Amino acid sequence: MIEYLIKKRKITLLFFVMLVVYGLTTFFQLAHQEQPDIVVDTAMVLTVYPGASPEKVEQTVTKKIEEKINEIQGLKSITSQSNPQYSKIVVELQEGVDPKEKWNELRNKVKDVESSLPSDCKQPEINDDLSKTFIETFAVTAGSYPDVYDLRDTLKIWKDQLRTLPNVADVSIMGLPDQEIRIDVDTHKINQLEIPWTQVAGAVKKEIERTPLGDIEQEDRLYQLKVKDNHDPEALYDTVVAMNKEGIPVYLRDVATITLAHEKEESLVSFNGKPAISISVQGEIGSDVPSMRKNVDEMMKRLEKQLPPGALLNHVYSQNERIDDLFSDLTIEVLLAVAAVLLVCSLGLNLVTSFIIALAIPISLSMGLMLTPNLNITLNLVSIAALIIVLGILVDDAVVVNDNIERRLVELGEPPLLAVVKGTNEVFISILTATTATIFAFGPIAFLQGNVGQFIRPLPIIISLSMISSMAMSLTIVPIFRHWRAEKLTEFPSRLTQSNGFLGNQLDRLAVWYADKLMPQILKKPMKVGLIAVLISTLAYGLFPLLPVQLFPNSVRGEMLIDVRMPKGESLKGTNQKVQEIADWVQKQEGIILVNTYAGDSAPSMFRGDLSIGKGNNIAQIVVRIDTEEKCTEELVQEWNAKFNEMYPGIRILAKEIKFGPPIGAPIDIRIYGEDLQVLQTLEDEVKDCLLKYPGAVNINGSIGQDTTGIELTINKAQMNQNLVKYDDLTKTLRLATEGIEVSEFDNGQDLISIMMYSDKSKAEPMLVFDRLYVPNANGKLIPLKEIAQMETSFSLNTVPRRNLSRLAEVTCDLDGVTATAAMEKIKPLMEGIELPEGYTLEFGGETSEQTDIFTDMGRLMIVAIFLILIVIAMQFYSLSLPILVMSTVYLAFAGSMIGLLITRTPFGFGSVMGLICLVGIVVRNGIVLIEFIENERHAGVTLEQAVINAGRARLKPVLLTAGTAIAGLLSLATGKELMFRALAITIIAGLFYSTIMTLVIVPSFYTVLAKWKEKRNINQNQKMLERV
Repeated sequence: MIEYLIKKRKITLLFFVMLVVYGLTTFFQLAHQEQPDIVVDTAMVLTVYPGASPEKVEQTVTKKIEEKINEIQGLKSITSQSNPQYSKIVVELQEGVDPKEKWNELRNKVKDVESSLPSDCKQPEINDDLSKTFIETFAVTAGSYPDVYDLRDTLKIWKDQLRTLPNVADVSIMGLPDQEIRIDVDTHKINQLEIPWTQVAGAVKKEIERTPLGDIEQEDRLYQLKVKDNHDPEALYDTVVAMNKEGIPVYLRDVATITLAHEKEESLVSFNGKPAISISVQGEIGSDVPSMRKNVDEMMKRLEKQLPPGALLNHVYSQNERIDDLFSDLTIEVLLAVAAVLLVCSLGLNLVTSFIIALAIPISLSMGLMLTPNLNITLNLVSIAALIIVLGILVDDAVVVNDNIERRLVELGEPPLLAVVKGTNEVFISILTATTATIFAFGPIAFLQGNVGQFIRPLPIIISLSMISSMAMSLTIVPIFRHWRAEKLTEFPSRLTQSNGFLGNQLDRLAVWYADKLMPQILKKPMKVGLIAVLISTLAYGLFPLLPVQLFPNSVRGEMLIDVRMPKGESLKGTNQKVQEIADWVQKQEGIILVNTYAGDSAPSMFRGDLSIGKGNNIAQIVVRIDTEEKCTEELVQEWNAKFNEMYPGIRILAKEIKFGPPIGAPIDIRIYGEDLQVLQTLEDEVKDCLLKYPGAVNINGSIGQDTTGIELTINKAQMNQNLVKYDDLTKTLRLATEGIEVSEFDNGQDLISIMMYSDKSKAEPMLVFDRLYVPNANGKLIPLKEIAQMETSFSLNTVPRRNLSRLAEVTCDLDGVTATAAMEKIKPLMEGIELPEGYTLEFGGETSEQTDIFTDMGRLMIVAIFLILIVIAMQFYSLSLPILVMSTVYLAFAGSMIGLLITRTPFGFGSVMGLICLVGIVVRNGIVLIEFIENERHAGVTLEQAVINAGRARLKPVLLTAGTAIAGLLSLATGKELMFRALAITIIAGLFYSTIMTLVIVPSFYTVLAKWKEKRNINQNQKMLERV
């Protein structure tokens, strides 16, 4: 086959050129993203129940929906929050379950339970499209919040226009409350006229709502009947609500005022201290961020002209900025890696040969990327890191083939064609085995489940495809080149014997010293030498407890967040006022580019990871962008947190960096399950007190929290019965004075606007309002509220949290200056002092729980990879002992990684584990090549010790070159910005360096011991057979 390809080299080269061109075309068409898209297997069910307390929402809404949802198979968890006026249920699927099928089942289950929900309850909303690609966020500023709200119609047009762009999945606007038509009823007048407010509401509703008239057929024509709608809200003033005693109509204008207002504000946004509205654009999964950002910016430039004077459009952040920074850095790293690999090759090979071998890089990468679009892989940080990792490995096969061909040309003096064919065939099996082993090492990672699996999936696929391409290139292009070059140099035989590379002579002398000096010494006492090397490596594993453990490190970037949690019960206005003070202080610091605040809600999902802190009047989040040339976020986080503790002692403020990688939950998460809310609340406080004793715990937050102050009505049931008052009428009357009653929806010709009715005194003191309220009874008579109810101050729950159909108290916290693993070692003993009542259980979640699951899954995959590699090597050598000997290099490599991580003070985390898995596929290559040469020599009749020595002399140079190219290719990644890939590169470099040295000692030693033991065993068996005969 090799001889045929050499003879038909023009066709072979043409075929490769076509594949490379296609691969390069594919590469330049790949979608660019910061990180791989993660399809979150999570759905949310949101149900609004106006005016209901958390306990009422839990019993009448949350529990009913949860129980129905729980009938679905394949669910990982059901978590819920029953809050005042709404229920939020989050459903998470198990790994490997088809989301589309389950979400259809979820919709059916929720539909089934709708009929059993309270009549005042809104229809449950299901959001199962939580996975989108963030593109860009803008802020529109004006002089005041009313001025910003006046831009409502303009911004709605913008939203509709942006949605028309290709691949735009969603456009969200924050800080803009919906419009409503507000009807303020004068309770004093309607009480004088003895008109129940329910009659006023009914009259408005009947005036607004229309019954479809249908069609009328006359002769051969069909006519559609309709009543002309009035789109002017002030026309409602002409609504007749009642007739007075004199028979004169009472109009709505006589008892109420109508205003076009906005609903209650749920969030307040600012940009650099100015009132603002936030607009965020998100794309579909797999979208090309740069092209989408370009389209969005072009449209925003056109739309910006529609803004009135005083309003400004401001750019907050786009993912493309991060992509530009990353890709510029990574492009430099790739070029440096290629240059480093070429340099290392040139140390042992001449420049022409080095150049040809280095061609394995672009050829293999371009061919390896051909299938990535079909596998839904984009060009992102993980895929580029995969390219850098595989750079140094790609030339391994080419170096081995080239070195073996050169050995047959120079040392054995064979003719060019014979040397090329024999030299390639001789290492064909070892290259096939080594490549298969590498693929088996990386391949199982592609089957890692969950968010982490989706995040890291491009790495094993790109490396595996590139390795297959590299093997094909080394077995075709390199032999073709060596045959062509050898034929050219037949006229100059002396050139064939010249040392190659800048350090060719030195490497040759090193190989001679290793084979003729060091190896004989090793082979005198191979068992002793091997055991000493193993003992040294085993001692290195004792360094592991000294390594800090951190699953995902922080991302080095110019953006950071500040979480603000005000005391429970704080108003949105009060929270926003304090947040503006914090933002003003931040903006005065050095190196600050912009400050974007969100009071009452979390910031938009601009960055990957679990960064949301929820929503509520006492919640706020601040986005800060800094100039990285002046400051770094790591320094600012420590400095600012210390300042915030001094400046705002009663407020929980946490400046934090943005983590790299998929969402993994809170660093510390402690859950207590039980049924009694008061007991859970007490236990939650005990957990908080324990966490306060740990200095690294910050931003401690409980799911139940402290009770808020409220007003409780004590109902005189006897008086209610006597006056024929029903609870429904009573509670709706009370709501009229608080949140208002939704009467109907008004069609203004463009949108449907809610019509809300309020008591005109709803903004006055609550006690005065309740004193003036009258409740309509069953006969329409008005009964003073104070005759049937008494009011007094009380305390009420903020929320009722549940998980998997059980109530729980969940305490979470962030960490300052310590990893989650180190923190849990100190926190768990503190929790042992909490006495749980019977029926209550405690469990630990958060980052450490996720970390355990991830490491367990990756450990299983590593075991699978090792078994697959053992099978491949066993098939090559038809032996069980030799595969174990080859795999001993993995043991050595892991020991070297421990040393490297400790020296560089790099935390052990996801990147380090990935590095260990990569090592499994890389280091076995040297062992395979070395043992295969020994086996070939022995089959040729060479004695054991001489075969081992010959292998050392022949294979030292390619072993050193392949290890050197791999290390050189990873140096740029090891010194790069991203800490996770830095840990991965350090793990591989240290492990490969240590393993290469130890392999040259242990493999020959233990091979000799095994071979002698087998020979001795065979002699004994033969003697026994002779004795029997």
